[in-house]
Amino acid sequence: MHSYITGEAQIREAVSLLKDAGLDYDPAHEVFLGIYEDGRLIASGARDHNILKMVAVDEEYQNTGAFSEIINALITDAFQAGHDHLFVFTKPMYTFHFESLNFTPLCTTDKVAVLEFGKSIKSYLENLRNLSRRGRNSGLVMNCNPFTKGHRFLIQTAAKESDFVYVFVVQEDKSIVPYQDRLDLVRRGTAELKNVYVIPSGEYAVSRITFPSYFLKNKEQVTKQQIETDLRIFGQHIAPAFNIIKRYVGEEPICEFTSLYNEAMKRLMPEYGIKLVEMERKTAGETLISASTVRRLLFDGKHEEMKTLVPEATYEYLLKNKDMLRARFDKFSKSSK
Repeated sequence: MHSYITGEAQIREAVSLLKDAGLDYDPAHEVFLGIYEDGRLIASGARDHNILKMVAVDEEYQNTGAFSEIINALITDAFQAGHDHLFVFTKPMYTFHFESLNFTPLCTTDKVAVLEFGKSIKSYLENLRNLSRRGRNSGLVMNCNPFTKGHRFLIQTAAKESDFVYVFVVQEDKSIVPYQDRLDLVRRGTAELKNVYVIPSGEYAVSRITFPSYFLKNKEQVTKQQIETDLRIFGQHIAPAFNIIKRYVGEEPICEFTSLYNEAMKRLMPEYGIKLVEMERKTAGETLISASTVRRLLFDGKHEEMKTLVPEATYEYLLKNKDMLRARFDKFSKSSK
């Protein structure tokens, strides 16, 4: 039988088990379960929302049912919590263990395998099949936190140079501007572009926030693997479903992570027959347009300066919802400390 790992002594025992399996303890979890044999921890596993992590089995119990028991316990717990679509990030060498329990491989790099359980990317794409169009199409993946004139310029340019354009708005709701509001602002800001489809990314835009790093040993490696995982999911699954042969991005002189992301796209996208179009960052006067600049100007009360960087709908939204956005900013700032 499984039980919850909660007390300090139990966690220390779990940390030791994880260490023996070459894994680190990750405090970011909602549930941490263990299986005990005669009072000894023989298997562990955790869940953070719909992501399973820290799955380890004592070497003496590798050929028993301990692995199946801990995974099934985590699946049951997740379903009871309302999650019917689960992910696990693990080492490629362990993929077959999860496949034996009906997990489906989604993407594999040299160090990371991503598998899913329950709903799948096939069902996500099937639900969007009516939007798929033949042609020389382009794709953009955007957070739009918030939607700016820079975002609009990229989409507008892609629309002029493509038969159809698909804008995937990152669905994870970990931004200052709530997801549904971001999606609505992009749709309102591109409504007159008739060959542009603005659609949710689903759970297939892997972010730094959700990417587990407990089995990777340094920050540089974590960043590289997160980026590659995200791009390979796009190249292998999403691009073919929408006949995407070009991906548009803005050059990134400010954010180091986004700059690394763009460099990885230059290397990986050609593997899938996709050309990367990197465009010079749009400016308003001498100001580089970026969502982070817009947020700073909003909270600094420099609304007239901010107005030059965003479409009218975004400007009105930001003024109307400034207090709510400030509260979300404060909340995310505290949780990241």
